[in-house]
Amino acid sequence: MELGWRFVLAGVAALFLLFLLVKMRPARRRRDALSEEVQAARERARRAATPRERAEALCDAGGAALRGGRRVTAAVGFFVRAMRADPTSARVIELASGALARRRPRLLEKILWRRLAVLPWDGDHRDAARAAALGLRELYRREIRDRSRAEIMRKLARTLG
Repeated sequence: MELGWRFVLAGVAALFLLFLLVKMRPARRRRDALSEEVQAARERARRAATPRERAEALCDAGGAALRGGRRVTAAVGFFVRAMRADPTSARVIELASGALARRRPRLLEKILWRRLAVLPWDGDHRDAARAAALGLRELYRREIRDRSRAEIMRKLARTLG
């Protein structure tokens, strides 16, 4: 018995429809302890009375997102929001640097350079600018390995300190 071209075409069309159904199915959302921890930290950030409390809660959410291992983009978003919430805090920059240096060094480099560009380098923001310079120095000493940039960041941190 020979299969005609119509049967082959119908089989290919059925396989294509099956492929489309599998690819277009709605994504199932997993509710696990990690997302509950992130949700709790986000709720604390919403209820925060001061910018420092809001930044701490957002850093906690970033740390919780990283503990799952696959939510690096969400963690970066939380850390950037924390930096915006309290622009004078050096602690937020240190937490972000410590959390992201190994996993995404190039992304951390971009974040810290933008932080240095946005912050004024005097007054209340001096500590945050110094923390960003120190974070870049450590990044260039270890993960990215660029001695000249590390030296420049060391000199900048010393000037700001």
